[in-house]
Amino acid sequence: MERSCIVLLGLLLACSCHAGKQDALILGGRRVQNHSRPYMAILESDYKEILCDGFLIQPEWVMTAAHCRSSRNMRVLIVLGVELLSERSNHIWDIAKFYQHPDYDSTTLENDIMLVQLNTPVPYDNTVQPVKLPQQDREIPCTAACSTAGWGRTRNGDKDASGMHSQVLQEVNVTLVPRKSCASLHIRKITRNMICAGNKEHNACQGDSGGPLVCNGVAEGVVSFGSKKCGKTPTVYTQISRYLPWINEVIKSAS
Repeated sequence: MERSCIVLLGLLLACSCHAGKQDALILGGRRVQNHSRPYMAILESDYKEILCDGFLIQPEWVMTAAHCRSSRNMRVLIVLGVELLSERSNHIWDIAKFYQHPDYDSTTLENDIMLVQLNTPVPYDNTVQPVKLPQQDREIPCTAACSTAGWGRTRNGDKDASGMHSQVLQEVNVTLVPRKSCASLHIRKITRNMICAGNKEHNACQGDSGGPLVCNGVAEGVVSFGSKKCGKTPTVYTQISRYLPWINEVIKSAS
């Protein structure tokens, strides 16, 4: 049974605790404290083109969105342990293999989740640590403190020297939005495998795809899609708890 709570979403609204391809910017956020998000990753081409964000879940494994893998991505590298993009040259790992979810649909963005296996395990230190994953099929309480982070643009229409990306890792606290409310604002169907969060003042935006929704220290979602105008609609995240059997199977079969 769903319980209700009151949240601030531009104005006070009643939201359900059963809260659930455009890239989703950090809107209304702030620069992260150094090494406070040691799981954050960047997917980058040989030409230093940033393709997506991601996050470390095990020494050899990074999670991101399935739509971050395309046929044009000839060679992709993973960058870990940096807050400033200028520091990335000494923090690069080669990728061994991509594992898109087998039922990923590029039209609906259902099952928009992917695992990236690294060539070698990442040594943990104060700059690189994995993030925890949720229990299977766990629903997030509406009281959960959630946030997201990334190198995406920081306001609508903002393009710096890197094109669509902030040079500094940004983070923002976001409010969960009920699936029904979220569905009324999006053209795409919002399914039980998706979570919605964010509003017109605090949200993800272009350049943040593949990054995590972290609630109470646990990675609950993967940034999937939003609106072209950042903050116009809640950002939609793939709900990680629905995919634990697949995640465990992939990692086990690759070991």
